[in-house]
Amino acid sequence: MAGILARYFSPEEFGMWAILMSLNGILINGFDFGFGNALRNKLAYLYGQKETAGPQPRIYFLSVFYWFIFSAIFLTVLFFVAKWLIPWELLFRSQNPGLVGEGSFLIAVGGSILAFNIAFNIFSSGFFGYQESHWNALFNGLSKLGLLACTLLFVFLGRSFFFINFTLFLVTLAVSIFAWGIFLKVRQWPLGLIPPLTIWEKIKELWRPSAQFAALQIFSTGLLNADYFVVSGVLGLETVGDYFLIKRVYLVLAGFHFALLLPIWSAYTEALATRDFAWIDRTLRITVGYTLLIFVAGILVMVLLGDRIIYLWTGKWVQTPSLFFWLGIWGLVYGWSNCFSVFLNGTGHLKWQVLWVVCAAFGFPPLAIFLGQGLGALGICLALIVVSLPVTFSNPLESFALVRGYRKGGNFAGS
Repeated sequence: MAGILARYFSPEEFGMWAILMSLNGILINGFDFGFGNALRNKLAYLYGQKETAGPQPRIYFLSVFYWFIFSAIFLTVLFFVAKWLIPWELLFRSQNPGLVGEGSFLIAVGGSILAFNIAFNIFSSGFFGYQESHWNALFNGLSKLGLLACTLLFVFLGRSFFFINFTLFLVTLAVSIFAWGIFLKVRQWPLGLIPPLTIWEKIKELWRPSAQFAALQIFSTGLLNADYFVVSGVLGLETVGDYFLIKRVYLVLAGFHFALLLPIWSAYTEALATRDFAWIDRTLRITVGYTLLIFVAGILVMVLLGDRIIYLWTGKWVQTPSLFFWLGIWGLVYGWSNCFSVFLNGTGHLKWQVLWVVCAAFGFPPLAIFLGQGLGALGICLALIVVSLPVTFSNPLESFALVRGYRKGGNFAGS
């Protein structure tokens, strides 16, 4: 999609598109307030105790779903209020006031559509919780193919910037609704209504772990996407597009890497429930090995061939060799942290992650603006690396300490 739209959109439109595409990650990973991950862990644990679980998995699943529908209505109102209150001209440096107006409206309406997508996207937590990640692979593939097909069609028909982006939001929602229905069918769960009091009880029960997940997701997702806004504010929308393309290549690597980690998340939870600590230790060490292999190989390829790869992909020359290297270092730091974060999340240990990610999220904007004014996009990238270092060291230290404790028969309850 990026390769097609980099050719079709103007440089500023492409920069705005890059920011709009970050909305899905911000909302799914932030504004579900951690309930998706808390639900995943709950379903995985109940799956490990399936002889005594009874109807509880269905009740938990639908309670979270109805809670998300209510939250989506609230968020829709919030997004449209923000559309009129935020000074978008300061946030998006552009020579095209019409583009800024379209972009701000798409953020509001796209945010609303994606808020409802959060509710239906819990199919992902459901399938992962039941160790059925092949279903997630299928529906994620359908979603991406649907987005690509629509992009090709609308570019061929010469549709507008607004029309293309609005339709892409709708495609994302449509696939999630379909996948959510398939999950219920696979589980043979009737839809039905859940009493409001029961919904509230389940939400309160999940709130403690979900609150930690919420803080981790909101601040980590904000940190992951904040550099686009800083680049836009300091250097302009056109520069966002070039920066996005290099980072996007490493995010493809990170996406491939995380796809290998995600099914293991619930497997860690189940292994903890069955006390299979040897498997946990062995699997964690294997993931460390392929994490290093994936990202070190990616950095070498991008440093040597990155400009040619992006040219073949998008038709644009992005000749900033230092960014190819330093965004690669950021990718390695990000992947390394995720390798251990999946283990810590699956076993319910989030406190230190939350602390360091919150510090990073608050420390990044001033450091990025300071370094960006002197070093440009490279300075913003360096700021992203620097604020990520504490969690990069903390996660492996905590993870291996926990594994040693498990194998010695210590306390294995999550935090």
